[in-house]
Amino acid sequence: MRRRTWRLPFACCLVRWRCRPHYVAWLIAWALLCGSVVDAENFIWGPLHMTVGVNVGVKYTDNVKNNSTPKEDFGIECGPTFNGDLKLPVRFGDSPEEQLTLATSFGFTYRYWLSGGQETSFNSPIGAVFALPVHFGEWLVTVNDNFSFRNDPLESLVAVGTRSSSEYSNNGSIMGTRRFGLFALTLSGQRSDKWAPQNPSTDETTYSFLVTPSVFLRETLSVFWANSVGFVFPKDHISRSDGINLTSMVGVSGMITPAISGSVGVGYAHSQFDPVQSHTATNSASGGTDGVTANIGLSYANPLRPNTTHAISMFYSPGVTATMLDSNYQTTYGTTYSITHLLSRSLTMAPQVGWTHSQSESGLSQQAYDIIFVGVNFSRTFTRHLTGILTYRYQDRMSPQPNQNYQVNEVRVNFQYTF
Repeated sequence: MRRRTWRLPFACCLVRWRCRPHYVAWLIAWALLCGSVVDAENFIWGPLHMTVGVNVGVKYTDNVKNNSTPKEDFGIECGPTFNGDLKLPVRFGDSPEEQLTLATSFGFTYRYWLSGGQETSFNSPIGAVFALPVHFGEWLVTVNDNFSFRNDPLESLVAVGTRSSSEYSNNGSIMGTRRFGLFALTLSGQRSDKWAPQNPSTDETTYSFLVTPSVFLRETLSVFWANSVGFVFPKDHISRSDGINLTSMVGVSGMITPAISGSVGVGYAHSQFDPVQSHTATNSASGGTDGVTANIGLSYANPLRPNTTHAISMFYSPGVTATMLDSNYQTTYGTTYSITHLLSRSLTMAPQVGWTHSQSESGLSQQAYDIIFVGVNFSRTFTRHLTGILTYRYQDRMSPQPNQNYQVNEVRVNFQYTF
């Protein structure tokens, strides 16, 4: 079979764009209606290669607002999907890797709830990644910028009393790496901006600088010594405060065994925050933490039989993160277990169960919660272009704070078509 691909004469488009920018919209519309058939991505416009599709489906939930007073609703949804990359002719060397690249993936959904009315949203997550690797002598320097938008669905929603929780973030970084045989040295700096319209107290800007020498035991496994300093500047100084974090950690990273991969590190951390000025008290005592810290992110995947694989992942992450209201510092840990079973050549079943715990360590908030979820996903490939997905998920949020608990059952049926 031959995939349908729309090609645009890029030089012609560029000339017209310079004269009249709105012609671009007409040219894209023309390309979608009058394409030629070739074996490649289904939308090509000069250096822009994209895969264009559409998603339609239905959704049922017995707790549409994700709160302690459940209310069921039924929704119908549809919208386009796009993913691809833009490789610009900007080079700083002879290597094909030294090229400016912008990659993105996004979709847009219109949803109509029978009881709650209509809503429109971009699918989560949306990401745009800019990357430019350049060699300076023996150093590989990578300039990177990553913008993302999350309109979190049930899978990662931690807020209460809302269908979704929108969050924007932008991470700009520069990283230099040099190999000395089995040894390597990495220097990096990063600025991160995060803003959430529904939870403005979590808005923040952070800066981090990292020096990491490492030793490669083999090409896919290394021992590292990471030393970092981070600065946190929240937008809301009513319930949060500026802070600094110093961490030194030793660990291993990479493919530990043929079935286990990830990173494990143990070290010492110091975090210090300025005094907090709240609505009820000013010049509160400054806070901080000192002591042993650890970061764990491991994944185990192994076949049970020819058509079945199972995987378990564990994570433990103390750090200066703003995922809770009125909180400077949180600790999060949990585990996820999943099975993927091929029922037939075109039908796949994937059950999953998981648990996450998060608690505030500082600030005015004393929040803590546990989330337990159980779900199963059935995916059926009808043709090269059409896929159907049936998903069930149960999620239970438990917290000692009042009105911070909910249980929800959700069923979704979606059909995804790629042109």
